[in-house]
Amino acid sequence: MTPPEEMIAWLDRRIASAMAWLDDHGKGSRRPRPQHEIETKEYDIARFEEIKAAYVKALERKGQAA
Repeated sequence: MTPPEEMIAWLDRRIASAMAWLDDHGKGSRRPRPQHEIETKEYDIARFEEIKAAYVKALERKGQAA
């Protein structure tokens, strides 16, 4: 299984990558991408953050049980 620190770092990189994409291609950019692409990235960020929060919470519960 992937070590927890590596998994959290991977999720952080995915979130940062999607946010950078939004900065470069989102609504406020010079040449924004189509709305459905922007919405997809926003959805991806929200899901990655949700997964990360659940993962951290599970690690904390596991640590308390040990």
